[in-house]
Amino acid sequence: MTESNSIEKVSSNELANDSQVFTSYLSQFGLPVDNIIASTEQRNILGQNIPTFLNSLSQESKQDARYLSKFVCASSIGLFDASLNYLWNEVVLNLRKKAVTYGVDIFFDAAVGGRNREDFENEDDLGGLKDIVLLDTCKKLELVSDIVHCKLNFIMTMRNEIAASHPNVEAIKSFELLGYLEICVKEVLEDQLSPSAIQIGALVHNLRNESRVLDQRAIHSMEAGLKNLSVSHVDNLLATVFGIFVASNTSQNVRLNVSKIAPQVWKYASERARLNTGVKLDGYRTNLHQEKMERGVDFLRLVDGLEYETLQAKVIAINYLAEQLKEKHEEWDNFHNEPPVMRDILQYCKSSSDIPGEVLGKLIEVVIQCRVGNGVSYKNGVSPSGKPLYNQFLSILDDAGVEVLIKSLFASSVKSRLSIERCRVNLRDALVLLKSRVISERLSNALQILIDEKANVHRVAINRDFRELTSTFIEWPPISRE
Repeated sequence: MTESNSIEKVSSNELANDSQVFTSYLSQFGLPVDNIIASTEQRNILGQNIPTFLNSLSQESKQDARYLSKFVCASSIGLFDASLNYLWNEVVLNLRKKAVTYGVDIFFDAAVGGRNREDFENEDDLGGLKDIVLLDTCKKLELVSDIVHCKLNFIMTMRNEIAASHPNVEAIKSFELLGYLEICVKEVLEDQLSPSAIQIGALVHNLRNESRVLDQRAIHSMEAGLKNLSVSHVDNLLATVFGIFVASNTSQNVRLNVSKIAPQVWKYASERARLNTGVKLDGYRTNLHQEKMERGVDFLRLVDGLEYETLQAKVIAINYLAEQLKEKHEEWDNFHNEPPVMRDILQYCKSSSDIPGEVLGKLIEVVIQCRVGNGVSYKNGVSPSGKPLYNQFLSILDDAGVEVLIKSLFASSVKSRLSIERCRVNLRDALVLLKSRVISERLSNALQILIDEKANVHRVAINRDFRELTSTFIEWPPISRE
């Protein structure tokens, strides 16, 4: 008798009856029983449908899937919130495995900025990343698609707000839970990394561990592979090879091999990634990391990129503060830690002309993330002390800055937040402030559409009037006719 057959032979009525034992047991001690175990109707629905889903999975997928056993047991009893918790924990473990396969060095370079990067070295340190940072970085590195990222972001919000990880008075319905199960299993746990992602991990691993000096044939082979990678993968690779080159514990042979492949990586990297390399170099200079600074200059020299060495001190300072604000926003106790950083930013930014173009997009994206908040119910997810500071920053933006802000609303890091109602309400308040200050009638009308649509970027993305008004600064893809 197979495991799947044994599950099918237990009827939903039997599962529901068994769960009454638990409610009776709680009652005899005077403990609450309401909103603890799902109703008989909800348990019956799940009991009738879950065998079909389990039978659709391969035996290989189920063989060591202890999380599925826990999910089925908890949901059969009626503890739907606990079931979702087991499921989400497995998703997190799977995303960490994907990060390891891709390469933890590249992953941490993308996930952790500033001085905290030194605290993240190996696979064990992945546990130090918040789930939202893990998920957003997987999206950034294309380990999960935009659509899967949006779905997982919603499931994570439900897990945080409703599941067993937090006190709550809400309840998950059976069909909702089945939908979450299908998304997590089919689109994450059974999904394999793309060949490009695996290639990146292998390339970095080979660079770090190859004791011999690479010959010209190996260099040509690597360059051929680089041509087929997406720009984001190449940008991540550039950050990693630069880090390997300047590190004090890198052997001479490894540094020589990096020097041979670095010009090709530089060639295919984006302008933004090259600028970030210069920012890192000036950061070493500012923080008196003399060895790293000297090696960084050598790196730029060998890739013929010395023009990126000298960046304005203001650009460096604001870029660093933007990274700090993002880090504080994603850490615990962010409500208290964000305002001091934002005050430092406002010391540099008294008017729109004070914000260098090199960091304008990055700074606006970080500030708008803080202004829309993280979606929790406490203070509507926005730092009470930080809110007036964010409004102060938004009020100094000129029309060009507002254009950059509107464009940033469609970036994955911001767009994913706007799937939450509280975040949309917070954004709508900010848009009202911006509309009162813009000069361009086109911009004013575009902001009004966003306000009228309650800051729902998914709806305005298919609004033809909005597309026409913003077409001068947003390159819109064609609207699907399906």
